[in-house]
Amino acid sequence: MPISSQHKIGLLCDILKNQADEAYMTQDEATQIERLLQSLSNDPSLNKEIKGILVEMSQHHEINHKPFQEQNVEQWLNVMDHATFDTNELDSPGNNYK
Repeated sequence: MPISSQHKIGLLCDILKNQADEAYMTQDEATQIERLLQSLSNDPSLNKEIKGILVEMSQHHEINHKPFQEQNVEQWLNVMDHATFDTNELDSPGNNYK
């Protein structure tokens, strides 16, 4: 069963909070972040602000493959905490993350 965009955003936020607290990111976490970013970036139910954050995160992740800086994480989490979703998100092609 695919998970919704809201759940993907929640999972991404949890991973980001954890890596910010520990200042460390495992290879599995990095892979999961990469997969979530890819899946969410293809989701038309997300607003432009969220998509902009996802692009920013993807660019940083591709360049560094290190834990994100705490100030960036805090900014991203603030935006994602206020995410809005299209009411038809269950039909969204971005909901194919497994």
